[in-house]
Amino acid sequence: MIEDAELRSMTAAERADLARRLAELQPRLGRRSVAATERARRRFVIVVGVASVLMIPWVIALALRLPPRYLAGNWDVTWVGFDVALMITLAFTAWAALRRRQVVVLAALVSGTLLACDAWFDIMTAYGPDRWVSLATAVAVELPLALWLFFVSHHLVRLSMRRLLVLSGQSPDVSLLKLPALGVPPHRRRHPERQTVA
Repeated sequence: MIEDAELRSMTAAERADLARRLAELQPRLGRRSVAATERARRRFVIVVGVASVLMIPWVIALALRLPPRYLAGNWDVTWVGFDVALMITLAFTAWAALRRRQVVVLAALVSGTLLACDAWFDIMTAYGPDRWVSLATAVAVELPLALWLFFVSHHLVRLSMRRLLVLSGQSPDVSLLKLPALGVPPHRRRHPERQTVA
């Protein structure tokens, strides 16, 4: 059995080698092959990319055709239902944080997004003095809480990744935007012969 002192005396390369060997002893994390994972990643990129492009004509059509005023049905049920969903996600986020569950990252992202949407729709649909109340609530409560939830979510993902990188002997100082997704192998260059050796 390896003692703590032995682990501390290991170099980053030795820790990475140990982590790789320990990982090989574990059963495979998933049944998908590397090729199947890459195909799934490509499908995901294509679907989301096409959806984002298709939103362009949709947004233009809405901007040209929607009336500035519209009498909405089920107004009360819409807002009460939205606020119930927001209440549930906030409660779930608190529960996940209390229990120290990794799902708190997703819960915080969803809660922050719903808070930002709530602020937007409150301000944009309010009229007269209600608009000032909506604006004050958004600036003082909803948007700061949403930003804080986004920060906490980012911080927890970053902290988890830093610990994983340290355990695997890699540098923990990688931007979250440049960090590859777990389980998805990084894209290999098509022409390795063009790489120069430093």
